[in-house]
Amino acid sequence: MSQAAPHPQPQDQGATTPSQPAGAAPGELVPAASRTLQPRPQPQRPWTGQDYVWWNTAQVLTAVRAGFKPNPVSPVVDPIRPTHSGEVILGSCDGEILAFKRGDNSNYQPMRGFFLAGGAAGLALMAAFFGGQAVVNSRRKRRAERDAVEKWRHLADARLSVSTHGIYLGTPDGVMFIGYQQIRECQVTGVGEVMLAATNEQGNVRLKVRGQWAELVMVIWAALFLPEHPQLVGRSWLPGDWLLHARAYNREVDTSNWP
Repeated sequence: MSQAAPHPQPQDQGATTPSQPAGAAPGELVPAASRTLQPRPQPQRPWTGQDYVWWNTAQVLTAVRAGFKPNPVSPVVDPIRPTHSGEVILGSCDGEILAFKRGDNSNYQPMRGFFLAGGAAGLALMAAFFGGQAVVNSRRKRRAERDAVEKWRHLADARLSVSTHGIYLGTPDGVMFIGYQQIRECQVTGVGEVMLAATNEQGNVRLKVRGQWAELVMVIWAALFLPEHPQLVGRSWLPGDWLLHARAYNREVDTSNWP
């Protein structure tokens, strides 16, 4: 499956790097005392709640790459009992689970009925009944045709909790845990949306999960199990100018250990 890249971005844009002093040759080692930081850019747009999410996700990536245990980043963390020793629940949010499937009304059965009445009034009623029945059948047929197409469809509303060891999906039917080691594929498919395929002894599952901390799922999984992930290496899970945007608000991100 081709990797989605919702936010194309040059890899090194926005990193805090020293500038060469005048007269220094390219690649020449310069004493630290002679280095100057690039001037801070001016803000081009407001700092939003989504920026807060991306900034905290970036901090988790830096911590994981450095071998540190990250701290919770969400203002609200659901009271979930961790599955593993030393596990930390990093963030919780409302979410949605989608599955790639047909709709619930893909089997079309025409509605048939019988109506008998006499006289002019009866004939009018019969015409209205069968005419209305044809409209209903036509609508049901079109709906069945739409539902017969496999696509990503709503499966359940859920609470998404992201931890250092996996994700928890809470629905009215219970809480499902998917460990990062069970995930075989994961990619960001939009802002606040991640697609994942996981395998365990019960079988396989392919889902889309939508939620505020969706990008955090891909970032942690890729940092632990697939550091060459194109979206991690290309930093395309972030908007193209986002690191410069963060610097403008004095929220520099240490990207020195990123893939």
